[in-house]
Amino acid sequence: MKLLEFKDGDLTFTCEAKSSPATPGTVWWWMSVTGESQRYAAFRADSGDTQADLRQRIVAFYANLLAERARPREVRGHWGTRRPAQAAASTPAAAPDGTSSAADSGETPQT
Repeated sequence: MKLLEFKDGDLTFTCEAKSSPATPGTVWWWMSVTGESQRYAAFRADSGDTQADLRQRIVAFYANLLAERARPREVRGHWGTRRPAQAAASTPAAAPDGTSSAADSGETPQT
């Protein structure tokens, strides 16, 4: 089986087994959906794939894709910027009596 087309609700799924330029020796199930401008390499093709199994996997893949899109975006700061808690933890602390430690003054501690 090299090609499968089916409807699920309002959507038409077209699946085609082809290799990818990035992985020439591996055959993938490429999926396209009506209303989408992009096609997706959903998973590797297997000689034992059946229409029923493939349909179930494709619908689950697309449902997961829609769920991922619906999640709010996680915005992270640049890796080089510090959070305030990290900046405070990295500054040298004063001694309990209010004097600075030997490390702060540049002196070497004597033992």
